[in-house]
Amino acid sequence: MIMNNAGPVIPTVHTVLVIDDIPANFGVVVEHLEAHAYRVVIAQDGEEGFQRAVFVQPDLILLDVMLPGQDGFAICRRLKADARTSGTPVIFMTALSEENDKLAGFDAGGVDYVTKPLCISEVIARIDTHIKLHAMQKQLQLQNRQLQRYRHELEQHVAERTAALAAEIVERQRTEIALQESERQYRSLVENTPDTIARYGKNCRRVYANPRMIDDLGGDVAQVLGCTPSEYPGGESAAAYEVRIRQVFADARPTDFELTWQTAEDRQVVSYIRLTPEFGVDNRVVSVLAVGRDISEIDHYRRSIHRLAFYDTLTNLPNRALLADRMREAIVDASRYGYRFALLLLDLDRFKEINDTLGHGMGDLLLYATAERLQQCVRTADMVARMGGDEFAILLPQVHEIAELSAVADKIVRSFEQPFRVSGRELFISASVGIAKYPGDSADIDGLFRYADSAMYHAKKQGRNNFQFYARELSARSGERMALEAALRHARSNGELELYYQPQVELPGGRITGAEALLRWNRREGGRVTPDKFIPVAEESGLIVGIGEWVLLTACLAAVQWNAARSMPFKIAVNLSTRQFLQNDLLATVRRILQETQCKPQWLKLEITESLLLDDSDVILDMLNAFDAMGLELSIDDFGTGYSALSYLNRFPVSQIKIDQSFVRDIPGNQDKAELVKAMISIAQALRMELIAEGVETQEQADYLNRHGCLAAQGYLFGKPMPHAEFEAYLAGNGQ
Repeated sequence: MIMNNAGPVIPTVHTVLVIDDIPANFGVVVEHLEAHAYRVVIAQDGEEGFQRAVFVQPDLILLDVMLPGQDGFAICRRLKADARTSGTPVIFMTALSEENDKLAGFDAGGVDYVTKPLCISEVIARIDTHIKLHAMQKQLQLQNRQLQRYRHELEQHVAERTAALAAEIVERQRTEIALQESERQYRSLVENTPDTIARYGKNCRRVYANPRMIDDLGGDVAQVLGCTPSEYPGGESAAAYEVRIRQVFADARPTDFELTWQTAEDRQVVSYIRLTPEFGVDNRVVSVLAVGRDISEIDHYRRSIHRLAFYDTLTNLPNRALLADRMREAIVDASRYGYRFALLLLDLDRFKEINDTLGHGMGDLLLYATAERLQQCVRTADMVARMGGDEFAILLPQVHEIAELSAVADKIVRSFEQPFRVSGRELFISASVGIAKYPGDSADIDGLFRYADSAMYHAKKQGRNNFQFYARELSARSGERMALEAALRHARSNGELELYYQPQVELPGGRITGAEALLRWNRREGGRVTPDKFIPVAEESGLIVGIGEWVLLTACLAAVQWNAARSMPFKIAVNLSTRQFLQNDLLATVRRILQETQCKPQWLKLEITESLLLDDSDVILDMLNAFDAMGLELSIDDFGTGYSALSYLNRFPVSQIKIDQSFVRDIPGNQDKAELVKAMISIAQALRMELIAEGVETQEQADYLNRHGCLAAQGYLFGKPMPHAEFEAYLAGNGQ
């Protein structure tokens, strides 16, 4: 090992890349090169040699001229053209001895030649020489670059120093002028700024105040300067301000805060104040600089935004967000102290009728009056909030007994017994209340809202105008309904819906005149779902509109098929939902389906409910008149089960009434029902209307109906509801 003054010098191991396709040639070379402490890398063709040269970065390359594919000259030119290997010396190995071959090698970028058969000593000597020469070239290049950099840096430094010295004299002159100008600008800024600026000495007395500060404090400089804030202007805000100043003197740290105070003109101002310590030569606080900015307008906007975010603009009650915050606080307190609390959700019954009848302005006034009445029903610590629409919430933060909770809920419900005086009118309205308890029903906010909501809707189903506590089965029913609705949304696209047809016949002969289309749902998971379960869900969710359109289309296709070879019309009766009249352009839908299916109007009967007619809407009347003008027959389904009023029978273009099966079921044995059926038949005859009875199951019932003038019927006596194919077979079996 070689030693020098800096310590041991580790010899450099040089790498030689040998590119030769004949192992016998490079075997001897490798052996001798490694014996001379060279690291040898081998490649057996030009492409491999190029890739290894790029990767290994050898100190020298021994390159055979005669290689498969590209010859050594071409490989050498690639190496010299690549920035990564261009500086690596290349010595050609060749058996060629022509002068032109050697010139071609030098032209390709080679630095030397060794001829085959190789003389190892000559090869070693040439390799040593060129590696040393290459190293010296690199060293010389490095030294030249360093000399160029040193020269450039020196010239730059001299130029910069010369310029600095030249500018220093000018700068000193400018500095004096700038200082004078800066002092003038600073004084102008301080004296004309809308901010208040003051400086306080160690005893918290003002030693400086700008004109704005003096004006806000009354305009008397003698009173303002030399006094502490608590001395002048005095008061609670000034005392708190002085405490802050003393704290900055003690802590030697700046601080900022908001302060609400009164000016000399008795104007309330909200200021954002920044107190900054000023240090002396001993690094101790010698004074405090106070800068105050009037943010009264910002504070006003901030309060407005807060009110918009957390309060209802109509009733001024807290909104859902603020209620949720209070509930989070109640949960923390309940967990810490073992309290129980309750959430009540209240919904006004039939509020929509007031909005629709008297207008939204009157509805808003009623909501405001409701908010006031609810606040009178609860304690100061309780919170009444408006959730939106006609829904309110009451948070009772501490509830000790269920009886206490029942008493509050009962008081709220009973408070609606008194009419509301709104714009000189008396309005009567009731409320339904749902109650969820913490932690008995749920320990989280979302759960309490969800369960109180379930209880509230249960109260509505119990007849409204009452309160109900949450029970576990309500969630189960709600979950089942949600699952049913979710499945129903895909029932049509999944092909799960099907129409059944129940025959309608003449009395007494029994000739089949038509059929009623009845919807069935063959749920993919869960099997058959009865109409009494899924129809209400479809109505409430609005899915009945799309489903009803599918029913109408399918029924019209069946009517076209079954009327193809008939001389007498074979009518298909289709039930229409009230929501179909209200939520889409039903008239255009019916026209389109009749046109698409080529179904004639006389083949179709539309069955509607009494409740639709009782709304007494001109829009409904116009639509029904349009159906009548098209030649469609209109029938009142389940006649006598709703709020029957004879007046609408003349007002609307109804041609048939349908006696509900609840009346037919008990005749002729039940005298009351029998008399009601006779009365309905008399009404239809007096108004020259057709009549059909449903639910006829015995011959005795059919005979009674026929004897008293009802000439059409449907029911299990004549045929059960059947799918399309089975109904076709039924028609064929009856000679039709």
